[in-house]
Amino acid sequence: MSVSVEGRYFLPHATRFVAARACATDDRRLRIEDMAGTLITETSASELSVSSRLGRLARRIEFRDGGRFESGDDDGIEALRKALRLRAPGRVLSHLERSWRWIAASLVIAIMLSYGFVEYGIPWIAGRLADATPQSVAELISHQTLQFLDKTAIGPTTLSAADKQRATRLFAKVAARAPRGIQGYRLEFRHGFGIGANAFALPDGTIVMTDELWKLVRNDEEVEGVFGHEMAHVDHRHGLQSVYQASMIPAVIALLTGDVSQVSQLATILPGVVVQSRYSQGFEQQADDDSAKLMLA
Repeated sequence: MSVSVEGRYFLPHATRFVAARACATDDRRLRIEDMAGTLITETSASELSVSSRLGRLARRIEFRDGGRFESGDDDGIEALRKALRLRAPGRVLSHLERSWRWIAASLVIAIMLSYGFVEYGIPWIAGRLADATPQSVAELISHQTLQFLDKTAIGPTTLSAADKQRATRLFAKVAARAPRGIQGYRLEFRHGFGIGANAFALPDGTIVMTDELWKLVRNDEEVEGVFGHEMAHVDHRHGLQSVYQASMIPAVIALLTGDVSQVSQLATILPGVVVQSRYSQGFEQQADDDSAKLMLA
């Protein structure tokens, strides 16, 4: 017996093990004996495979019949491998795992990839998800969002019939030149007791304007610009993109599996996005540009 290592021998296809000793013979055979020296099994090296050296993980010698020998004696297993002239798997991985230079380089690469995914990957994926979202899902999210806001941040409008008629007329004037047309947008009036002077767009084309904002309007062009800005958010699906970026996992599950229950999770995020206008600077610039084109038209 040239080399022996103590460890545990797991019986074929079982979780039960016995304390054992692995011994390499001169004719490239591996003997497994219990601690009293009784033979448990003996196998030719050609029917064995050895796990790679990786950190503090126990090394394994796998038998073709499903049995395996494990030991925390890394150097001992390596000596067995050499005595049996078994192939050394994972040499490159083992070398990288032990090299601080490669570890540091891997960490830097991982940080760069993570930053790139967050900065560019997630927005790109969110945009594709927003484009792929069916109108029925957008309507459901919008309905639940407005219900939530009606209970927490806004209330019934107090505007006069004349003010609402004037606002509706201006809204229709802008919508007629917007991509979706008059039928693609809907104006809702609310008292903004929790959010003040504000206007926001929901994914289905609903645009909510608060009484407080209307009272600040000095001329028709001002409110037309606001309407054009919010319609642009609808056209580019900025609301959905922002929601997906904030909740990527539920969004993917909802679209890939058709699990509508995930939509409720999205609807809990959208109120914070639209009420606090948490669109990215790029989204706002895009909406401003489109609104300016509508105003010029």
